[in-house]
Amino acid sequence: MIKNQFRTLILFLILPLSAWASGGAHGSNDSWILLAVAIIISGAALSWVVKRFGFPAVMGELGLGMFLAVLAHYHIWHWDQAVNHQIITWLAELGSILLLYEIGLESRLKDLLSVGKHGAIAAILGVVAPFALGIAVGVWLFPEAGLNVYLFLGATLAATSTGISVRVFKDLGILRNPACQIVLTASIIDDILGLIILSLVSGLVIAGGMSILTVGSILLNVVIFFILAFVVAQRVTPKLVKWFLRISDEEATVMVILIAFGLLWAWFANAVGLAAIIGSFVAGLILDEVFFSSRRKPQWFQQLEAFISPEHSSAYHDLVSIKTAEEQSHYLISLVKPLNYVLVPFFFVYAGMQVDIIAVASWHTLLIGLLLSIAAIVGKIFCGVFLPKNINRWIVGFGMVPRGEIGLIFALSGRQLGVFSQDIFAGVLLMVVVTSVITPIALQLIVKLSTNMKN
Repeated sequence: MIKNQFRTLILFLILPLSAWASGGAHGSNDSWILLAVAIIISGAALSWVVKRFGFPAVMGELGLGMFLAVLAHYHIWHWDQAVNHQIITWLAELGSILLLYEIGLESRLKDLLSVGKHGAIAAILGVVAPFALGIAVGVWLFPEAGLNVYLFLGATLAATSTGISVRVFKDLGILRNPACQIVLTASIIDDILGLIILSLVSGLVIAGGMSILTVGSILLNVVIFFILAFVVAQRVTPKLVKWFLRISDEEATVMVILIAFGLLWAWFANAVGLAAIIGSFVAGLILDEVFFSSRRKPQWFQQLEAFISPEHSSAYHDLVSIKTAEEQSHYLISLVKPLNYVLVPFFFVYAGMQVDIIAVASWHTLLIGLLLSIAAIVGKIFCGVFLPKNINRWIVGFGMVPRGEIGLIFALSGRQLGVFSQDIFAGVLLMVVVTSVITPIALQLIVKLSTNMKN
């Protein structure tokens, strides 16, 4: 059975790649369609393989991109045309925007406001420590690189992506452990702080230098953006949503509102000099908060009310309202996810395609990746130092270690802005892979040791 699965998998992996090579060889204008099909199917196939071995799916997509970069290096078929294909680049950027949009929808603004001091301390230390270590490693390895490189390295190391950690917590049955709860709440604050740092650093790079006027202008843009987002938009958006839903509350209408809202805020963030992904992330936070408050009762609940006796109506209303809230809390995410299943892999494959491992294969690149990985791990472990003794600090520390897709977004932003050279970018990608792989192993060992000590 397993052999048959792998044979089928090999066909799914090879056939689309060969098909695009054949189509591209004829120089047809529609060859990008075959290229898109090749990336979607082959990325899914490799993701399935790495997941079978217990690794994150993103490693399969990243590995596919790096494999295609090797083919491009040796000019095999026409893969050198695919590395910088305009449409694939556009799909990758759209994928990154929608990815951060989904993360914003999964986050809760109320959680940010109600998080305890332990989560806040862990989040702040989890940003400051790796940011400082990233700058220190950059100064040590690249003494003549310049401030932009150092700041971007620090920003990339400050990123956090706890999706891998959450999966491990669920598998181990410890999701309600206080340490795991701190990781979840701290990661939300980390996302905000990391994205603000990214916007500041990107703005400095685009502005071409650092001065009081430049920094002040960037900070002003950030403040204005977030004021408009969390003050003005939260008052205007419910009215707009209600107006649209009066016209039609069908799922197609909700989907149009959802995607248009995210892309509009991504454009607005880019227009004021911030990263587009910051706009989409904030849009997810805004829409998730205001959308459900403006929705009518579900039709099934309205029908159910007709059969509820008056003396029990209050109790039934409370019970059904709770179940309705649970159902709707995942509604917007369920609409975005199918689209992201197709578009997000383009971002990861594209990121891998930007690394020519043949050109940068050297001990120097491995050294960069190793030192960045050490700094990334140590910096996040430090965030658990000041937690109470009754909380497992190692779970908190290693739970914050993965950089995953957020680290890749930061790294690719540095690459696209011309800050990261090819060898630095390759070292950063190696750091992302190392932190993503080491986290499940470390957390399993920590939980096992902790259980043995209690017994």
